[in-house]
Amino acid sequence: MTEKKSAEGATVEELQAQIEALQKALEEARAAAPEDAESILADAEAVRERVQEGLQDIQGQIDAHPVPSALLAFGLGFLIGRLLTK
Repeated sequence: MTEKKSAEGATVEELQAQIEALQKALEEARAAAPEDAESILADAEAVRERVQEGLQDIQGQIDAHPVPSALLAFGLGFLIGRLLTK
């Protein structure tokens, strides 16, 4: 009977140790999350700026060469339309 209690006691101690380990891991994850979130937001902002710069460059090319830009847009639209209808 005492063997059963000691075996159960060891199981309870093991569970307590696992719970403590999980709590520690959760605290570490919570501490790391804000740093990761800031990094992700900074990367997203950098991507947004690069896309904005690219769009401004394209707009500058369209403004500088309106007729070739219109012809190119018409040609691409025509080709896409032909590809989608077949």
